[in-house]
Amino acid sequence: MALDQTQVRDIAELARLQIDESQIDEYQKNLSSILDLVDQLAAVDTANVEPLAHPLDAVQRLRAD
Repeated sequence: MALDQTQVRDIAELARLQIDESQIDEYQKNLSSILDLVDQLAAVDTANVEPLAHPLDAVQRLRAD
């Protein structure tokens, strides 16, 4: 998904970020790359993958009370 410069400015305004006009192209490229990665992750078929109960085999220490 490619963003245009207007969308980058809108995102920066919503996030309350001040971006120099000279940096808009770099932000546009980086944000578009991130959204492309998210699209790739969303396209992965996870229908036969069972969710893990816990990602680590660590035991949580609990207090006595």
